[in-house]
Amino acid sequence: MILPFYKYQRCTLFFSLYAFGMLLMSGFLPACSGAESSQSQAVRPHHDLRITLIPEESRIVGADTIRISPKAVSGLTFYLAEQTALKKISINGRSREHSFRNGELTIPVNADERGGQILLEIEYEAVFNDPVPVKPVNMDNPGFGVSGTISDRGVLLLGGSGWYPYTPAQSPSYRIEVDAPEGMTAVTAGKSLGSENRNGRTVSTWQVDNPVDFLALSAGRYEVMEKSVAGATVATYFFPETASLASNYLEASARYIALYADLFGPYPFDKFAVVENFFPTGYGFPSYTLLGSRVIRLPFIIHTSLGHEIAHCWWGNGVQVDYDGGNWSEGLTTYVSDYFYKERESLAAAREYRIQMLRNYASLVSPEEDIPLTRFKGRIDPVTKAVGYDKAAMVFHMLRRRVGDDLFWDGLGRIYMENLFKPISWKDFQRTFEAMAEISFQDFFEQWVSETGAARFSLADVKLTSKDGGYRIAGFLLQDKPVFDLYVPVTVETDTGKETEIVHSNRASTEFEISVDDPPRSLILDSNADLFRRLYPSEIPPSVNSLKGSESVLVVLTKNSTPESAEAADLLIRSLGLDRARIVNEDSLTEPMAEKNDLIFIGVPGKDRFLTGMPKIVSARKDGFALNDRFYEYPAGSFFGVFQHPGTDGKVAALFLAQGPSADLMARKITHYGKYSYLAFTGGANQDKGTWPVTDSPLIHHFSRPAS
Repeated sequence: MILPFYKYQRCTLFFSLYAFGMLLMSGFLPACSGAESSQSQAVRPHHDLRITLIPEESRIVGADTIRISPKAVSGLTFYLAEQTALKKISINGRSREHSFRNGELTIPVNADERGGQILLEIEYEAVFNDPVPVKPVNMDNPGFGVSGTISDRGVLLLGGSGWYPYTPAQSPSYRIEVDAPEGMTAVTAGKSLGSENRNGRTVSTWQVDNPVDFLALSAGRYEVMEKSVAGATVATYFFPETASLASNYLEASARYIALYADLFGPYPFDKFAVVENFFPTGYGFPSYTLLGSRVIRLPFIIHTSLGHEIAHCWWGNGVQVDYDGGNWSEGLTTYVSDYFYKERESLAAAREYRIQMLRNYASLVSPEEDIPLTRFKGRIDPVTKAVGYDKAAMVFHMLRRRVGDDLFWDGLGRIYMENLFKPISWKDFQRTFEAMAEISFQDFFEQWVSETGAARFSLADVKLTSKDGGYRIAGFLLQDKPVFDLYVPVTVETDTGKETEIVHSNRASTEFEISVDDPPRSLILDSNADLFRRLYPSEIPPSVNSLKGSESVLVVLTKNSTPESAEAADLLIRSLGLDRARIVNEDSLTEPMAEKNDLIFIGVPGKDRFLTGMPKIVSARKDGFALNDRFYEYPAGSFFGVFQHPGTDGKVAALFLAQGPSADLMARKITHYGKYSYLAFTGGANQDKGTWPVTDSPLIHHFSRPAS
């Protein structure tokens, strides 16, 4: 699906989107008809597509000459945007009657045309003028409703927009010639055959030989830089204002391609291009990524998002997704990019990343909203992100721990080499790893992929006794329903180090016994967060994400709120995606209202008890606030913090402190820091951020003196 998404990690904006489902999700593409499903081709179809862009009219004029072998079908079916005006339909040079309804073009095929190859010509035009967002405040689903727009600033035509004739269940090749105003270069999948000026116009030509689900098209007034890497071309298509960054992107792209070629196999496309978009979205397509101008300028994008998009060239755009069985590629790409980079940084950074994925799931996904991975098609909101990215990445991590590092990476390489440009499902991963490990993973994939939920386990009745000069620890590992088949690491910490044993648990209560030589200090289940589980409330520090997942929020305008911060309250609500939030004055806030809702205070509340859950590292004054021993003065300084609700377990309260222009800037930026408990800004620039520490967990038992 073509499905946009943003992901925020350490304030990192990062996103990907690639080729199938926007048609399905938007309803543009109906289920395949009998004519479509029987339209298998003896010879691979080929499109010779000639496009003219007329930005001043938001119009595209297209002529598609298709070589196709209909075989034994009575008609051909293609899909185009509903607003398309068809100018000519002919087969082998003769006009052909046709029908075009709701974006579905049906062309009858005569009996004498069904045995061999025909030449089908379709001429059409259409207007694409979806409004482009100027200052979007919520990035959870940053498609912004834009599937096709043509303007002098730039062109974006997603595969699901219907900008060219498309038929499901085909893998055609393409030659695409795009005629645009002078200086406007077009980019799509495949190999560039160059661009040239013709009669005061710029003509860009592309050849697409590798199978792709859908084609997207972008165009802009680009400066182009290229570099050869391992038989492929790495390129940047940047606007003049950003061209100075091109060399950094070229070098980084080359490094990522070398990394993944070594892990999985050769880079599968003729090129990889970083293309600048004229409004703030980010997409990943076969052989290129499309990033907004503001995103390209962010210094951390090269170290995070860029690698994620390049990894999609192997997983999602190289090995493709069989969406009937769920979209596995976002989880795998997250695991081999975002997570893998943390692992290369340090074991501690990798552990923190795993913990954050568990927090995302626990904070954002209620049991009622949860879906199995077999139903995940693409990210459309925080819930689907937490399932399709975070849970799926953890599934691959657990699989890796079961089979070992060597077999895991070798298995991915085998899957890649055997399935390049083929759609596969979770079942294919299961079959490959079963064959290589020579064990069954049926239960593993059933519980983690086909079912909803996460494991939840705890310690009970832990006892310590002296034994033979050492110590014996006995206890029970309890599981909530539903019960999972788990291999749980049980770690004993002593003054001299740590010892870990694996306890196999597949029932509600599992007894275990561990012997150690030195006096134990603590016993911890899954201390490295290697298992996908639903965290207990005590393990989840309040965070921005805690509010994003809320069903009931009151935004309280205190007597200390400024006019600017009060105006920013509505922007804050939209930024956090809190459609059901209500704004009330502090005078009207009753005790029952406060107890039943998550709270966001705009300004310091008049009653101190509302701030009892706020940690001591924060203090507010009339002229500013202090955080981590640093004082921030208004109006430049601004603060947002989420902490425990003053009176209701399981709910949170938040404090928004901002004055002047800082209020608007703060309200827009908070949503990008989902995992953090507190944020401090000066003049719109982040100065401090962090998460409150976790001090308690049902998975930890602290020992006193052992019994004799």
